Amino acid sequence: MRRLQNVFLIQTSFLFLLLTLSGSAILAGPEKQAESDSTIHSPLKTFKVVIDPGHGGLDLKPKEDHGDKYDPIQDKYLELYKAGASSKGKKERAIVLELAKELKEILDLTKTPEGFETFKSHMKSFTNDDLSWIRVDTVMTRNGNAEERDYSSNEDPNGPYRLFDYPDKKTKKIKQGRISFINQEKPNLVVSLHLNPSYKEHPGGMAAVLSPSYRTFYVLKGISEGRYGEEKFTDSHWSEWMVFKEGWSKLENAIADAWIYFHGYWPNRTGKKTDLSAFEGYRQNMITWKYKDLPGWEELAKIGGNGPYSKTHKGFKPEGKFWEREKSEPELWRREDGREGFGGDNHYASAELMRFVQYGLRKKNGEEDSPEPGPINKPYLSTYALPTFINAISAYLEIGYIDKEKDMILMTKRKKDVAISLAAGIYSLTHGIKLKNSDSPYIPIGKKINWSRYENWKDGNYFQIVSE
Repeated sequence: MRRLQNVFLIQTSFLFLLLTLSGSAILAGPEKQAESDSTIHSPLKTFKVVIDPGHGGLDLKPKEDHGDKYDPIQDKYLELYKAGASSKGKKERAIVLELAKELKEILDLTKTPEGFETFKSHMKSFTNDDLSWIRVDTVMTRNGNAEERDYSSNEDPNGPYRLFDYPDKKTKKIKQGRISFINQEKPNLVVSLHLNPSYKEHPGGMAAVLSPSYRTFYVLKGISEGRYGEEKFTDSHWSEWMVFKEGWSKLENAIADAWIYFHGYWPNRTGKKTDLSAFEGYRQNMITWKYKDLPGWEELAKIGGNGPYSKTHKGFKPEGKFWEREKSEPELWRREDGREGFGGDNHYASAELMRFVQYGLRKKNGEEDSPEPGPINKPYLSTYALPTFINAISAYLEIGYIDKEKDMILMTKRKKDVAISLAAGIYSLTHGIKLKNSDSPYIPIGKKINWSRYENWKDGNYFQIVSE
C-alpha cells in the first residue's frame, strides 16, 4: 500500500512539474516573443542629424538689401551675402546640394527595419559587424538654390539661405536664418558640406572647419593685454590660425578674432585698440535661441561702458546667459581637447567623417579610372559662426576643392560613394563600428561620441535645451 502511495506521489509530482513548466512556457513564450519582436522592430536609439549644404543664395548688391549678418542696432546688414566658391562654371552651392540629397537618401533608409537592411548592405564595405539598428532622422537646411527661379525687385532671393536672422523685406518682421533653424531642430549632429577654392600647388583633398572655446579666446585676450606671452598661442594647437587680414600674422588675425568674439569689433593691428569703424555685430543676438541677451540689450550696447558690451578688453565682463554657456563644460567638450588632440568633439566628428570618405573612396567599386582622394589637410581655425552658435556636434567639412579636377570627379561622378562613406561615419559616431583591415592611409577610429555626457548634463539635455 505504501509502495502504491509512493508511486502515486511521484506521478502526481511529475505531472505537477510538467504542468508548471508548460504553464511557464505558455506564459513566458508570448512575452519572450514580444520582447524579440520589439528588438527587431524598434531602433536601439534615434539620433537627429541636420545636413547643411553650404550657401545657396546669390552675390547681389547693394548689401543693405541682400547681405547677411543683420544688425538691429544700426538696422542694416554688416556684410555681403557669401554665395560660395565657383570655378569654370562649377558652383559650390549646386554640388554640395546634390551630395547632401544623396546623403539624406542613404540615411533615410534607417527609418524602417526593411530600409535598415539595405543600409547594412551599404556598410559591408566598411565592417563585418552585424550592425544594431540605429535610426537617423535627417533634416536639410535647404532643398534648392536661389538661382533656380526668377525674383522680382520686391522679393528677397537670399532670405532662406542666410546664416543669421533677418527682417522680412515686406513685413519687417524678423525671420529665422539657418543657425536659428538648426537650433530649433535640436539635433545631435550637424554635417555642414562646403567646397573651398585653392591655389596652383595645393594638393586638394579636404579639411575641417573649427572654432575654439572661451578658454582659447581668453588666452588671446590675455596676450593682447600683456598678461600672457605670445608662446601661449604660438606653441598651441591653435597656432595655424586662418588669415583673413592679408599682411597680418596668424597671431594678429587670431587676436583680432578674439576682439570680434568678445566685443563684436575688430581691433587695430596691434590688438590694443578697438577699430570702431569695423563692426561684426553681437552675433549671439543675431539668432533665435535660449542664450540671446535679454530684451533691451540694444540700448545697453549703444551705451557701452563696463560689462558685456564694453568696447575694450579692460572693461569687458562676461555677463549673461551666452557667456555662462561659453564657459560651460559642454562647450569645452564640443570645441576643445578631445580625441584629435584639440578641437573637441567637433574636430573628432569632422576628422572621422573625412577618414570614412577617404577609406570608402579607395574602394574603387568598379570605378577603375577614379582618382585617389587628396589628403586631409590641417583644419581651418577662426571664430566661425556655425561651430560656435549651435549646441549640436558640428562636423563642418570643406569636403573638396572646387578648382581641383580630381576632387570634383569624386564629388560628382562618385557622389553616391561619398554619401555612403559619410553615412557610415555618421553611424559610427552614433554607435561605433569595427573597421575592416585596409591599406588606406586614413583609417577611421570607429568610436562613438560620448553622447551621454551631453544628454545627462546637470542643466538638462544639452542638445534639447538650446531652444526652449
